[in-house]
Amino acid sequence: MTKPWQICVVLIVIFAAGGVSGGLVAYHIARHDAARLPPPPDVWVARDIQHFGRALALTPQQQELIKPIVRVNVEELVKLRRQSMRSTRDILERLENEITAVLTTEQKAQFQEFVQKRREAWRKMQELRGAVPRPGREHPPGPPPPEGEAPAPPKPEAGSAGT
Repeated sequence: MTKPWQICVVLIVIFAAGGVSGGLVAYHIARHDAARLPPPPDVWVARDIQHFGRALALTPQQQELIKPIVRVNVEELVKLRRQSMRSTRDILERLENEITAVLTTEQKAQFQEFVQKRREAWRKMQELRGAVPRPGREHPPGPPPPEGEAPAPPKPEAGSAGT
């Protein structure tokens, strides 16, 4: 007959193996997804000019004329992405505040732990793709600001007015 402690050991080994394999799968998926993210604006501009040059057999003079056109439009796309990320951050903050309002004290503590884990997972994903989040940013920031433009100041925490 099998002893109870042997069953416990087998279950612990199975649980640990599942955790390790799940972590490896998640890591692989995160690396794969990070590779599909759009490149930084300067790389984007250079790549597009090369693609246009090859596809259209552009002369060097034509490439130089196209370069500012591509750069302006890429900068506009970067601004749009930044605005979208800010809107996303605002919506996530509103979501967290609305959920917190209906929770008990114990649930609020659990929810804060959940939110922190989610933010840490996001930071790790950013590190995997080579982006470094700015200190003090609670939610995913947008792409870095173009040269000469200052980043948006972080929003004050809810309930910290005047402190």
